[in-house]
Amino acid sequence: METIKLGVIGKPSDWLIASEVDYQNVADNLGITLVDIPIERVTSLGEVDGGEAGAMKIYDRLKEIVSEYQLSGLTLRCFDLLTTVKNTGCLALSKLNDEGIPAACEGDIPTLITMLLCQRVTGCPGFQCNPARIADKQMLFAHCTIPLTMCQSHELTTHFESGIGVAIHGELPIGDYTLVKLSGDLKRLFAADVKLIRNQYEPNLCRTQVQIEADERVIRYFMTNPIANHHVLVPGHFEKQFSLT
Repeated sequence: METIKLGVIGKPSDWLIASEVDYQNVADNLGITLVDIPIERVTSLGEVDGGEAGAMKIYDRLKEIVSEYQLSGLTLRCFDLLTTVKNTGCLALSKLNDEGIPAACEGDIPTLITMLLCQRVTGCPGFQCNPARIADKQMLFAHCTIPLTMCQSHELTTHFESGIGVAIHGELPIGDYTLVKLSGDLKRLFAADVKLIRNQYEPNLCRTQVQIEADERVIRYFMTNPIANHHVLVPGHFEKQFSLT
């Protein structure tokens, strides 16, 4: 039987909604062992170069942790790096996802499990993102990291909330995508086929910004009872392939 170990480097960020999970429930129902790892394993790097060279030191440290604990994926309480390492985990998490190691931001465990699920169902990495704007049948999703293999082009810029370090502004191909999220208690699974219709860039948002078109059912879900804030966007239409059964 395959052993799946996911690392939780630092606790979930304080502002996240419904990001805690019952470790034993995850082990019993999904066969996934969640391993708590002190955030100090990364913050002990101390202040690094504020550009790409420093961001790569964070990547190297995370790779060491993946190897040491034999992890299949990880989530990082990345905002702690802003005041200690003086750089971001955006590029490091992007590279890990491109290497087939699901890696989520902000210590978000349900999103990490969702990213692993997406990888297993679609064979592709996913874009962890937040809904930022909803109007009519269109939604704007944004975040500061994205797997580069999902992008048709990209540029490195600064992290939105802090204005420091390295973040990624990626441009994604227009076309079919699926939005996915598994709840922390494992009782709800949302999956919906959507269409990416436009990339954009506004300086007052997280750096990768995509406009999504969806049907009324999807809009109603996000307006009334979404599964927390982060969702995962994967290329292709896979809604029918996702199921709790």
